[in-house]
Amino acid sequence: MASEAWPADELEAVPHCPYCGGTDRTLALEGVQDWAFGCATGVWSYWSCNQCLALVLHPRPTKASIGQAYARYYTHGGDQQAGHLSRLKQRVRNEHWSQLFNTSITPRLGLPRGLGWCVTWLRPWIAEPFGLRQWAQLPKGVLIDVGCGNGDKLKLAGQLGWQARGIELDMSAVQAAQAQGLQVEQGGYELLENYRGQADCLVCSHVLEHVHQPLQLLGLLLAALKPGGVLLISAPNAASHLRRHYGENWRGLEAPRHLAIPDATWLRGWMRGQGFDCTQVPSFPLETAIESERMRRRALTTEPADVQAAKAVLRGMAPATPAEQDVVQLVCRRAKQ
Repeated sequence: MASEAWPADELEAVPHCPYCGGTDRTLALEGVQDWAFGCATGVWSYWSCNQCLALVLHPRPTKASIGQAYARYYTHGGDQQAGHLSRLKQRVRNEHWSQLFNTSITPRLGLPRGLGWCVTWLRPWIAEPFGLRQWAQLPKGVLIDVGCGNGDKLKLAGQLGWQARGIELDMSAVQAAQAQGLQVEQGGYELLENYRGQADCLVCSHVLEHVHQPLQLLGLLLAALKPGGVLLISAPNAASHLRRHYGENWRGLEAPRHLAIPDATWLRGWMRGQGFDCTQVPSFPLETAIESERMRRRALTTEPADVQAAKAVLRGMAPATPAEQDVVQLVCRRAKQ
């Protein structure tokens, strides 16, 4: 990857922080490459904004060229690419969630309620997808997932009774979602303009860090919500405890696709400043740690040793505070007037 530079005429400077507009910054990481997927060229630098603490890629690919960094990306595939073991694990997870929320999420094992204990004891080892609890418990209505990828979460929300639809820029991901019968529209987050005041629930999971104008995205999200609607937003956290440990090998970087990574405290404060009550949901750092161990080895596939090393790292760390969570996950509802 380092042998081929990103074309200079397809780069742009970032003179101001995309979140707060600040110009005072400090070089945080340099020499970063695409060790996450190994498909993007270039060597990159991240700068820490001294005002809002975001991590900002500077220089960065232009809007016209950034698509080159997504040549091999995880949203492209559908369920048909999963192996037998992965499909079995998914059935176990779905059975656990079905028992937990007294619903039916398929494909599942189909256990009667009396045998739910066969899977519910696995709860400490099953990471709950961000948003699942809210989708199961909130009154159902229109749900829009911005950046829905191949539609896995959209499908889950639909099974829980939501009128679910998605917006996705990647045509390959859109085709994978539509092949599952999901209602997904191809395009950027600007399509939210067509849904002002229509969404009971908006999902924006790991999208904010990918866009050139994150404040524009946030503004469109807030405008698309109905009064009393709920926004579920998540992104890597610039102040992550794992970022401090892994540095340039932190999975949350993903250069050059992650253009600007927000700070959890700043994002939570910004949403509250817009009149929202925000609850931060703890994230599960094990997967990030495993991937960071894999990236540290400059490998594209994980090995059992990565899992063991990641578990050892987490055992040696103090529990992360809300400000240090690896991923900031916010459930935001407009405060009552």
